[in-house]
Amino acid sequence: MFNSKSTLERTFDALLSRELRKLNTHLPKQRRTLKELLVGEDVTIPTIDGSTILMKKSEIEELAKIVPPGHHGNLKLPFIVLRRMELGRSVYTISGDRVEEFTVKKILGRTSAGYHAMYFDHDPPFLYRPDVSELVRRFHSLVVIGFGVPKELSDYEPNRV
Repeated sequence: MFNSKSTLERTFDALLSRELRKLNTHLPKQRRTLKELLVGEDVTIPTIDGSTILMKKSEIEELAKIVPPGHHGNLKLPFIVLRRMELGRSVYTISGDRVEEFTVKKILGRTSAGYHAMYFDHDPPFLYRPDVSELVRRFHSLVVIGFGVPKELSDYEPNRV
């Protein structure tokens, strides 16, 4: 495949991508479903850097009141909110599947539709600083904020830290 970037530009992109991944070592190594977290006593998630994220059982139970039981096994926690610098100032996205995106929309009051509507919802899932503040205020222990890697940089050694 032909790449028009110079060697210097490719090197800079690779270095920037690596530094962004270093900034994200506090993100979860794996995520757990709402269903698992509701039935289990362990409400911790390991992070990439080896520490743990402790989620509050009360927040997990509060979230379970918003999400229909049929989707508890699909919704993965914690929510990962990514700051997307390439999209503009104070623009964030939700990392995950439609169920995570739709749940965040429900929490923020952006939709009153039932969960069946998430498959037909094609609105961009962008969040802005006030949205993130509200999400963190309501579910502080269930939200992790990271830095999104621009699409142009995602090709550079994605599994290296």
